[in-house]
Amino acid sequence: MKISAILLAAGGGERLKSPAPKAFVKTDGREMFLHSLELFENSPEISEIILVVPKSEISLAKKLTADFQKISKIVAGGNFRQKSLEIGLQFCSEKIVLSHNAANPFATKSEISRLASSLKKYDAAGAARRADSTVRLETKTLPRQKIWLMETPQIAKKDFLERGLKIANSQKIETTDEIQLAELAGARIKILAADSRNRKITRPGDLPKENRVGLGHDSHKFSEKKKSLILGGVRISPTGGLQANSDGDVILHALTNAISTALGGGSLSTFSDAMCGRGVKDSQKYLAVVLTKLKKADFTIENLAISIEGSRPILEKHFPKIRKNLSKMLALESSRIGLVATTGEGLTAFGRGEGLQVFVVVLLKSL
Repeated sequence: MKISAILLAAGGGERLKSPAPKAFVKTDGREMFLHSLELFENSPEISEIILVVPKSEISLAKKLTADFQKISKIVAGGNFRQKSLEIGLQFCSEKIVLSHNAANPFATKSEISRLASSLKKYDAAGAARRADSTVRLETKTLPRQKIWLMETPQIAKKDFLERGLKIANSQKIETTDEIQLAELAGARIKILAADSRNRKITRPGDLPKENRVGLGHDSHKFSEKKKSLILGGVRISPTGGLQANSDGDVILHALTNAISTALGGGSLSTFSDAMCGRGVKDSQKYLAVVLTKLKKADFTIENLAISIEGSRPILEKHFPKIRKNLSKMLALESSRIGLVATTGEGLTAFGRGEGLQVFVVVLLKSL
């Protein structure tokens, strides 16, 4: 079975509160509509793709989709969904048409295959979710076990869509999906359960949260000069400090690196060296730089894990103070901050007491 796929990506971003058209909002690191294009590109049933976008975004769409082989046409959509479908349908060369909202970026191959198979007995089929809440009209409760909440993809024989459009246009009916159009033309309809991941993104709360992981590392040897040992912003002792131009807070240095890498940035030294040259020695000030970047990028810290290697001093007794101070600096519950220490069996210079090294792993979540 050969199928023409119409990807409807012409909607605005008003309900999503986005200045960009909805389909061009990024989710999981890329423009929303590209997820569906990749699905279609890798689905053997689909022979061609017609991409329907806002007129203002045609140039950008062509640039973003240059590597997709199945796209046969990129066209400007209409003022509402039915019109966009009608425009896309004109360019479909196959007798079977699959339509899909770009706002459903996480549809699956399985859904496409199941919908295609259903046309052996039916004229049209669509993915949907059963209602799981009580559903009411204003005056009465409806039996939710008989109610489906429609999603896409949806599939239909092309002639039923064409006839449905003629009826809808002549009777001034504005349909909201292709199942409704096919139904107007008398099609036999099959509803199939959508994959749990396949949900339409309409409002900001529908966007999946993006997670990022950062890894930071730093190490310093002990200073021969009298210098305070500061770790995690806490003064551990008046002596036994670490050799560095700054206060040598190896925990905050590794933490700063971890957050920076999660945000796609560089190492601590890219900005701390200049700050240190201006006399800024407090590592909490360095951390503040990446925390500002974190806020601007609309991410928050979900949790972090800190591993310290060294044989001296014994640090576990200081962990409550370090954890409390980190919690305050990061506005993070102390239960989300893990701290461990190891001597490494004395196999490294740190385990032999020559300095300290720290590894930090941080998990960020988009707001």
